[in-house]
Amino acid sequence: MTNDERSSLDAGVVRRLRTLIVRLRAFLFLEGVLVVLAFLLAGCWVQFTLDYAVRGLRFSMRAALLGAVIAGVGWLIWRRIMRPLSTEVGLADAARLVERRHPELSSVLISAVRFSAGQVGPRAINSPALMASVVGAVPRAVASIDFLGVLDARRARRRAIWFAAIVVTAFASATANQNMTGLWFTRCVLLRDVPWPKRTQLVVETQEGRIVSARGDDLIVQAYAQGVQPRMVELFYETVSGDRGREMMVTVGSPGAYRYRYVFKNAREDLEFYLVGGDDRTEVIKASLVDRPRVERSEIHLTPPSYSGIEPFALADGERSAKILRGTKVTLRIETNKPVVRATLQAGTSTIAEALRDEAGYRVSFSPEASHTYSFALADESGLTNRKPVSFSLRLIKDQPPGVRIKLPGVGDMVTPQAVVPIELAFSDTYGLSTVELVYRIAGNEKRHGKIDLPEFVARMPTFSTSVQWPVFAVSALPGETITLQAVATDYNDVTGPGRTESPEHIIRVVTREELLTELARREQEYRQDFERLVDAQEHLRGQLLSVFGRFSQRPASDALGVDLAPLERRQRNIASSVNVVRQQFAQILAALTVNQLDTSDQRHRLETGIIEPLGRLVRRDLVTAADTMRQWARDTSPERASLVDPQQVAILAEMRQVLVRMLQWEGYHEVVNMLRDIIRLQRELNRETKDSLLEDTGDLFDN
Repeated sequence: MTNDERSSLDAGVVRRLRTLIVRLRAFLFLEGVLVVLAFLLAGCWVQFTLDYAVRGLRFSMRAALLGAVIAGVGWLIWRRIMRPLSTEVGLADAARLVERRHPELSSVLISAVRFSAGQVGPRAINSPALMASVVGAVPRAVASIDFLGVLDARRARRRAIWFAAIVVTAFASATANQNMTGLWFTRCVLLRDVPWPKRTQLVVETQEGRIVSARGDDLIVQAYAQGVQPRMVELFYETVSGDRGREMMVTVGSPGAYRYRYVFKNAREDLEFYLVGGDDRTEVIKASLVDRPRVERSEIHLTPPSYSGIEPFALADGERSAKILRGTKVTLRIETNKPVVRATLQAGTSTIAEALRDEAGYRVSFSPEASHTYSFALADESGLTNRKPVSFSLRLIKDQPPGVRIKLPGVGDMVTPQAVVPIELAFSDTYGLSTVELVYRIAGNEKRHGKIDLPEFVARMPTFSTSVQWPVFAVSALPGETITLQAVATDYNDVTGPGRTESPEHIIRVVTREELLTELARREQEYRQDFERLVDAQEHLRGQLLSVFGRFSQRPASDALGVDLAPLERRQRNIASSVNVVRQQFAQILAALTVNQLDTSDQRHRLETGIIEPLGRLVRRDLVTAADTMRQWARDTSPERASLVDPQQVAILAEMRQVLVRMLQWEGYHEVVNMLRDIIRLQRELNRETKDSLLEDTGDLFDN
């Protein structure tokens, strides 16, 4: 159909349809806005209710709720506003709505709208006249129909009332408690961590918002309340392994000053927790468990004082004790299981020094002044310390002064001017000798002193031994003077020394040949008397043994024999010991004669062959064998064993008497010699007195 053949729809009908379309769009927009606003207010209310109920959702939950509200609002705007308004609504759609409400029109209005728009079929089956009549009949057909009546006015009014109610309620709520509204907006929209006002404020004792504790220790959670004190506080926790729990905290203290405490025994895992009490719920707090600092590896470097001559050395890991000299420089080096902010060397509760950081550990150097057990006090960045510190034991050992020994074998307290004194010297020092000296001092008419050369000594020798044959005549000592001999040694100790040691003094009196021989004769007589008493004791012992033998021959053997022989055996051994003392005394006499150049072949033969050697055989062989035979007799009571006892005693007594005879013979000879010496001495005195008298008489003659 051409435009000339098309019939135009009545302008009034078109205007009424267009008004319906506009009113329909307004209805859809208003309803969409109402739905969006209702959802937005509901979402805000949910945010406010949840956040206020728990007194503060975590940031993540508040952000999730805000995102959900924004997403829902966006979806509703698109679904209920944007999409409906973007859908094209034509006159035909409006006519369809009218005819749906007024079926009596029998599709006249929709047909007229289509005919006027040229929406007809093929020309062969269409009648222009009929279409024109339909279009022309529409104004009369719809004259009494209210197009806007197809819209539900009551629904629109209800939506408007709801919209107004929601707006008024939201406005009233916001203006009624502006602080709460502002706080909600700050927390749930701006997502700031501003706390809700509470009657109770739980405060957890933390370090910068978290709790750090040592792994394996008790993890202690402590809190207190500001404001209203809750009757109970609960702790909710979750470990990194997923274990969850809810525990009641222990309330301690007095009303108004309650504190709340819970202890995780031997905590091994990190965890997160929060507290609930009164109207407060704390933020989630993380409790981190870390290892305490500890020493993993250690070394001890020792630099002994230079005078010791010991090279610096180190003790390997695991060796934590050492004995050191005073003045030793000690360097302790440790490696820890983790970085530490402080490593302090301590001796007990006293601080020695702060360790310095090196390549892979910590190092401290010092020189101990006393023996101590040292340890490192470690602290990490969390303030954790080492509870069981590794100990280092350093014990100062004293550098002993040199050892000095001097012996004068065979030298008594008297010597003659012709004596050659044998001196045996021994010096020692752990870290080397600096000097050794043998000094003498002579006291008499003139005091003089000097040193006896020790040419074999070399400095820093740890030990030095030598023997010296020192002639007394080399220092022109005279009878009546005294000689003091002493050995002296020093070491290289420059820390507490030097160490100096002086041997005991050996004081020798210089006497004449006659005085020394007289003294030796007196001693020999004294020693002979001692030996006589030993011979008597041996004879008495034999008599007791014969008595025991007589009792044994008259009755059978019994345990009583051992009881009888035990004290006799001890007495026999005591006699052997005493005989050895006498032997040593005579050996000293022979040595004194030798030292003083007074020994003759006869004297040496008499003392060595006649006294010292027989006494030595008695001590080493005969007397010991006799004591052993007594012991064997007590165990073996056979007649054969008993028959050995008395012959041994007879042989011992015979030998002892022979020695005694030699002592008495020499003593008689010595008395004769002494008498001759006295006669010679008296003759000399008489000659001197005669000479003096003649000199006096001659002087008087010349004077006259």
